[in-house]
Amino acid sequence: MRPMIERLRRELGRIRVRLLVVNLVVLLVPAAGLEFARIYERQLLGSLERDMANQAALVAAMLASGLDRGLELDAPEHGDVLTQAARRTRTRVRILDAAGAVVVDSHENGPPEGPEPAAPALLPARARGGSGVGLGDLEGGVRPFGRDARERWPEVADRPEVRDALSGRRGARTRVRERQPAVFLFLAEPIRWGGEVLGAVYVVRSTQPVLVELHRIRSGLLQVLLSASLFTGLVTLALAWSISRPLGKLSRAAKRIAAGERDIEVPVSGSGEIRELGASFAAMNERLGARLRYISDFAADVAHEFKSPLTSIRGAAELLDEGAADDPEARRRFLRNIELDVARLDRLVSRLLELSRIEASSEAMTVLDLEALVARVVERCRARERPVALRYEMSRRLLRARQTDLETALLNLLDNAVRFSPPGEAVVVTVEGVEGGRTARISVRDRGPGVPAQHRARIFDRFFTTDESRNGTGLGLAIVKSVVEAHGGAVSVESAPGEGATFVVELPVRQ
Repeated sequence: MRPMIERLRRELGRIRVRLLVVNLVVLLVPAAGLEFARIYERQLLGSLERDMANQAALVAAMLASGLDRGLELDAPEHGDVLTQAARRTRTRVRILDAAGAVVVDSHENGPPEGPEPAAPALLPARARGGSGVGLGDLEGGVRPFGRDARERWPEVADRPEVRDALSGRRGARTRVRERQPAVFLFLAEPIRWGGEVLGAVYVVRSTQPVLVELHRIRSGLLQVLLSASLFTGLVTLALAWSISRPLGKLSRAAKRIAAGERDIEVPVSGSGEIRELGASFAAMNERLGARLRYISDFAADVAHEFKSPLTSIRGAAELLDEGAADDPEARRRFLRNIELDVARLDRLVSRLLELSRIEASSEAMTVLDLEALVARVVERCRARERPVALRYEMSRRLLRARQTDLETALLNLLDNAVRFSPPGEAVVVTVEGVEGGRTARISVRDRGPGVPAQHRARIFDRFFTTDESRNGTGLGLAIVKSVVEAHGGAVSVESAPGEGATFVVELPVRQ
């Protein structure tokens, strides 16, 4: 569980993830707000429609009850019902007969559709120029209903919701009126009596309350959006600062390194890729410093190793020039010294070129048969009439390596062991698996004088040798170490005074 949490933390710290999160917030906040407003609007309109349906059903039930008492649909007694319903809900309520004609209307002199403030009373009155009762409006005027009303609103009967109600099922529609810019909800409820549909209760209500509520919601969403935008801006600034600040430090450190400074501390800060970049840059600077120190030490070592034979050659040449050439014995001795020093320089140059080639090798690693490779190296030593015994005690045989480099390293170990072994004494090469077979251990054991304890720490250093009289360059074991470490392995020496030395190479084996 903890590794998963750590991995999640690392992923969340990456720049692309943080940028993605910020952009998603920018995109999702307004989208979520719009979706919320749309859902909320639908819920409000649904709630409004349910309220109107309940209101219309209640009015229809009361009208049906009046029909039981012998009242007609346009009876003045129904005025109180419409007045109360209209006043309480600010809804325009009309009663339609079976033909769809309006017989009672709760509003007076209003727009063709849409509620105005509900009339305070539905007063019985004589219609002007006709018979029936009138509906009092806020100004005290009279709207005729009955036969005159049927003639005034013939278009209502043609509406789909009215036709639905007159056929026995509830109908509802939403419309926009241009002369009164608003959205209105129309609902018609059938009036059933004696198993027949005698008419309908037709209610109209403005969605203005819904729009007001939505305006309030949108204002709140706008505030949320502004807050989210401000928050996103602050997060973006913080993110930019968290990226630019460590990058600026790295840039300044890079300029100092480019200017020649070496002993500087590379800042490793931030998170995610920035921290990884800082760590990689610090590691690169450390490797660069180590490489420069290596080159400096290498140049000093080469100068030191070349200085002795060159000084000897120059001294012999000066002595020959000063008259030693006249003495045949002295001349032969000085020329022999010059020849030996030149041979030593030649060996040094060859070894240096070999070490340089190995350290700069671009040879690709391939899968090799370890047993065959070791056997090949042993046979090369035997071909030089050097006694070598091979013991292969490992089941796995494959590893990834650079064949030329690894053969060179093993051959250097064998040459070194043979050179220090007494004449006729065999060098023993043993190959075995350790760590469950994941590592191959190659041991080269000789019967020479061994490596003194004070020299073991430096035995793999360049130009270090324990016996100058054997004309060694001190680069053979350095080459071994370079090759083994390039293959991800390690090399060490085990020795006891007078019992010889065992050089151990450990290499990872291909699984």
